[in-house]
Amino acid sequence: MTAASLALHSRRFTSLLATSTSVLSRIMSTHLERTNGNSREPEVENCTVSSITDISPTVKLLQLAPERPVTFKPGQWVDFFIPRTNMVGGYSLCSDPQSPYLELAVKYSTHPPAHWVHKTCKMGEKVQVRVGGDVFLEPDSSIKVVLLIAGGIGINPLLSMIRAGVDTETKYHLLYSAATVEELIFFDDLEKLTASHDNVTVEYFVTKETVKSDNLVKMNRERISPEAVNKLVSDYKSRFDESDMRCFLCGPPPMIDFLSKEIKMKCEYEKWW
Repeated sequence: MTAASLALHSRRFTSLLATSTSVLSRIMSTHLERTNGNSREPEVENCTVSSITDISPTVKLLQLAPERPVTFKPGQWVDFFIPRTNMVGGYSLCSDPQSPYLELAVKYSTHPPAHWVHKTCKMGEKVQVRVGGDVFLEPDSSIKVVLLIAGGIGINPLLSMIRAGVDTETKYHLLYSAATVEELIFFDDLEKLTASHDNVTVEYFVTKETVKSDNLVKMNRERISPEAVNKLVSDYKSRFDESDMRCFLCGPPPMIDFLSKEIKMKCEYEKWW
């Protein structure tokens, strides 16, 4: 093996080791540790679980009725305190900030809060939440175009943004990726929004299943690529000033790491899960 080959392998190994260390650190740390530097509301709010719904084979939608109105901005998340454990969960809100209910779509995992939602939680359970997060879209924003890129469960905060802004003049363009069609959670909700609001466009990307597009639904059998995103960015930049545009990205950390470096405009995101 030549010196150049050895150097190349060394760089690749160092990069892989750094990525593995980062992922391991993220897994071993808690939600509160990962979000220690984020803004939070001072109050913890009492809520009652008012409904639990299966919205995919791996995701449950939790609807919470707070004892008093809870204010949040679209894109924010909550610390989620559950009975009989000291482990605190963290979940992005997917509900409209104007709704009297708070909604969380929780993907199954063995992490205690998610496991509790899927295996133990019942209607009427008492839980607590505290709003936090620094990446959000003001509901009264004068932004003309909002480009949204979601991977899997990362749809949650971006759906909240769409729900909050559908009755404004802002254009919302969502690129939404999941492994299978079944895991495109909120598909029906998004289709209803696009059918009733001209300012909402959604393109779907499915990575592990053969799918067919029709005249009504744009379904792609591929990952969301930088080329696909930058084509949209160029199109919108030809019609709008970049200062009138925002781009939000939410999905698995590797997806965020890759796309955020390749997209030709500033992307806003948080990586705390």
